[in-house]
Amino acid sequence: MKTRNYSKFLFSKQNREINLKTVASIKESMKEFGFIPGRPVLINKEGVIIDGQHRFLAARDLNIDVEFEIIEGDSIKKMIKLNSTQSNWTLNDYINSYASQNVDCYRKLLKFQEKYDLSLSASISLLFGAGIKSSVIKKGEIIKIKENAENIAEFVLNCNTISYNKDHKFIRAVSSVYEKLTKSQLNRLKANLIIIPKLSNSTDFIIAFENVINKGKRGDYKVYLSK
Repeated sequence: MKTRNYSKFLFSKQNREINLKTVASIKESMKEFGFIPGRPVLINKEGVIIDGQHRFLAARDLNIDVEFEIIEGDSIKKMIKLNSTQSNWTLNDYINSYASQNVDCYRKLLKFQEKYDLSLSASISLLFGAGIKSSVIKKGEIIKIKENAENIAEFVLNCNTISYNKDHKFIRAVSSVYEKLTKSQLNRLKANLIIIPKLSNSTDFIIAFENVINKGKRGDYKVYLSK
């Protein structure tokens, strides 16, 4: 089917954000070849675009016919599946999509990231735990939020004697050991972070934390974080 009735098409809040560079690239192709044969815009019966929002915008801007098909069934699942197969959704795309569907843990993740101004990977490690797999997030599974995530985030932000306190590897290491340390040990660690250089992985950070806390300690007074 074809149409120039552009008002027929609606955008889905669950789809990823529009990439204007992608639209511009498609427009250049359409100027030469027209609408790509065999790649219709897919919509549901309400006219919401399930797949092809960039192709639709390119065709609209050029004032040419939009080729489209109407699909049935669970449009949100189909939208995610089609887009992730054709042009690789980022983890952020999945999270934004589930958050827009009011999945509570993903809404809280985005708010947490904004509140503490951290990277997405660091926010995931703090809020969900360092061992959470991206495949779990991509499936939209409900993830339990760590009770002490806010405390760890505040600790990380207060480690401002070092320039890398928002580095994901550092944050992941802190998240892994935080519950194993007493308040005085955490204070000792924070006070001595200046002697730890920026390291290449979280395991090396944990070993460095252990050395700092144990400096001058003997026997039963030592902590063992890297085992």
